[in-house]
This record gives sequence, C-alpha cells and structure tokens, in this order.
Amino acid sequence: MALTGHGDRHELHRLDDAERDRLLRNANGKTCSVTRFKGLGEMNPHTLKETTLDPKRRTLLRVAVSDRAATNETIQRLMGRDVEPRFKFIMDRAAQADLDL
Repeated sequence: MALTGHGDRHELHRLDDAERDRLLRNANGKTCSVTRFKGLGEMNPHTLKETTLDPKRRTLLRVAVSDRAATNETIQRLMGRDVEPRFKFIMDRAAQADLDL
C-alpha cells in the first residue's frame, strides 16, 4: 500500500485486510492507493526483498501434513496441470465466496 501526502510517498506493507483497514482509517486525510499481489512473481524486486526475503519482517509457518495421500490429491486438484478439477472446485464454492470487488 502506498500512503502519500504533502509530496512525500511512503510504501507500507500490511499482512491482511484488517491491518490494511486499520491503516486506512488512520491515514489522516492522506491519499492512499492499495495494491495486492496474488503471487511472488507479481512483485518488483524491492517489494519482494522488503516483504518476503527480509528475515526481520517475514513470517514463516510450519505446516504439518498428517495425511500425505489426501494432501497430494488436494495439491494436484488445485495446482496440477488438469484445469477441470480446479474449475469444478471453484464453481462448487462460488456462491459461498466473500468477494472483494
């Protein structure tokens, strides 16, 4: 998120929507623009370094897999080469989506 005012520009990164909303409420009349990244490949090198590669700022989460077969099946369904299972997953849940338009 870029927060600008009086000719200066500050780039602030927020982890989630709640943090973003809190920042926007306290912007004190400054103009704000919000940018979202769907993946690391969409970030410019500076932003990637500042948000993801900096050990002081990044968050690492340990993931424990209890059922390898089910996990592999889910990954293949949602990220595999075959588009149809991913499309079906999305369409089956589309009505439940909380859209941020």
